[in-house]
Amino acid sequence: MNEDSLDVAQLLGPDGPIARRLEGFEVRPQQLQMSEAVAEALRARHHLIAEAGTGTGKSFAYLLPAALHADRHQSEGPVVIATRTIALQEQLERKDLPFLHAVLPFEWSSVTAIGRNNYVCLRRMHQAEREQHLFEDPARHDELRRIVDWSLAARDGTRQELDFSVQPEVWEEVQAEHGNCLQRACKHFDACYWQRARRRMQSAQVLVVNHALYFADLALRIAGASYLPAHRAVIFDEAHHLERTATECLGLRLARTTVLWHLRRMHKRRSERSLLAKYATPTARLLWEEAHQQAAAFFDELQARLSARSHGDALALHEQQLDDALSPILRALSGELATAAAKADKVDAQMELTARANGLDGLCATLRALCVPNPAAEVPLVRWLEATRRGPQLCGAPLDVSHALRKHLFDGGATAILTSATLGTGDDDFGWLKQQLGLDHAATLRTGSPFDYDRAVELVVEEAMPDPGLDPAAYRQAVATRTERHVLANGGRALILCTSWDFVRHLAQQLRDPLAYEGIELLVQGEAPLTRLLERKRDEPTSVLIGTDSLWEGIDVRGAALTLVVVTRLPFQSPGHPLTQARMAAMKARGRDPFREHSLPEAILKFRQGFGRLIRSSDDRGTVVLMDPRARTKAYGRRFLGALPFSDDFH
Repeated sequence: MNEDSLDVAQLLGPDGPIARRLEGFEVRPQQLQMSEAVAEALRARHHLIAEAGTGTGKSFAYLLPAALHADRHQSEGPVVIATRTIALQEQLERKDLPFLHAVLPFEWSSVTAIGRNNYVCLRRMHQAEREQHLFEDPARHDELRRIVDWSLAARDGTRQELDFSVQPEVWEEVQAEHGNCLQRACKHFDACYWQRARRRMQSAQVLVVNHALYFADLALRIAGASYLPAHRAVIFDEAHHLERTATECLGLRLARTTVLWHLRRMHKRRSERSLLAKYATPTARLLWEEAHQQAAAFFDELQARLSARSHGDALALHEQQLDDALSPILRALSGELATAAAKADKVDAQMELTARANGLDGLCATLRALCVPNPAAEVPLVRWLEATRRGPQLCGAPLDVSHALRKHLFDGGATAILTSATLGTGDDDFGWLKQQLGLDHAATLRTGSPFDYDRAVELVVEEAMPDPGLDPAAYRQAVATRTERHVLANGGRALILCTSWDFVRHLAQQLRDPLAYEGIELLVQGEAPLTRLLERKRDEPTSVLIGTDSLWEGIDVRGAALTLVVVTRLPFQSPGHPLTQARMAAMKARGRDPFREHSLPEAILKFRQGFGRLIRSSDDRGTVVLMDPRARTKAYGRRFLGALPFSDDFH
């Protein structure tokens, strides 16, 4: 087979290399349709939105044209594949990519990239090793020694390789860091794990990253730096999360622990071996103490504001300016560290002191942006206080990320291909998604699913239910009673999807005894890690799994372990969050309808994702029960039901 004449139709066809080597492979028209659309988007350099229904086989549908395109355009840098979840990234790295490398009739390379702080820095590690009294706790010294021993034979030099646990404060002393690298002047340059990884990234033809890393790199590029190699094409899988990930990565967060982390990295109380104790002036020590005091006062004041709020976990700051006596102290301390760095006679000390000073400067910039409103900014920052288990957190996020994405990603940047099983409301041209992301011009594709939902799924919309908005107490009780009936009649084997943690706890309490009496195990999100709950669900098919947000998508339980999905309520997001309120107010000010243009399509998209948990293979069968009466009683209810993948409208 001539490499130059290869196309995706040949590779995915009944006589292609995949069909010959992959047991049980079926030629799927939807997969071929998507793969050809991705190939054309890469060739013509236009953006593409491709919704590929469950069972399409979308990973191969974009990996094949990506590998072909990257091989034929090696001077343009890699084709970047960005996933949201670690599970999908690991599937690509451990299963799909090795298989394709083995069967495709041409040589090409792929690399998975992770953040720099995951790599050990040999220079910093040996420096920490020389500091005999760096840690007061002998157990920390033991961890450091084990890291040194491990580094001698490590494969990739990443924290994920360690087969023993390491405390964060130990890893902080040995991790690779931006702005704390000697590059070729370092005697460990040739052996450096990070530099090796960077060289692999630069030479890779397909580069796999996660969304957070890609958008962190985008933020660096906006600031004039970069992490990932230059590239002309990026494929976003699980692309329905792009707006949320961009909001998080382009936003700001600051907690007391963040400030203390910066201070701890330069000095620990009772330590005479720290950077501050060895190289800085007595003035710096005094500033360090004062910074601790001011940080305590600053976050105590934030806690007082949160305690005075009437409801909710978040408090909008609107145009309020917060008193900030902390920044001047941190700025002065940064100046002292910079002076100490200039006087230090050892290059390691110079680098560490400079890195700590730069960290404090960045902290000051974050504080100013979060404390002082700037309504005249090109994209204003929405600011709020948030209660967490570790105390108050000061947060900020762009009012609208579409401007930044349009300018720095979609207009004149890399060719972007967005794909997921659910990207729209099922009856639109992805207008809502385009508007959210600032993606003005893109080809679109909706392949549907190869599964026969008309035969595989029974949809039940419960009748005579109380309205959850008018009588929430009666609704909660009715949901509990009817869910118990459906689950017991099904012999367990169920997933129950809720829209709040409070509802999860309520239902779990109501269901636990009746299910236990029938020998059915109840698995409750939050009572164990999600991966462990899913393993248990597969091992014990009759069990019932109940939870909220992260169970609506991304989980894959096939066969007899899941034959019933109960949707307790239409998944409208709570409008009480300050960022949501600000964005909806901005829409209303522009004469738009926030409910129909934001809340409704967002809820329909999540509803489609929840529905998709039931049928994960062509052999799956089951029932979806919707408890919310608004699907029938409200005019918008038909949009939810009409978005489901049945051939005819649901009656």
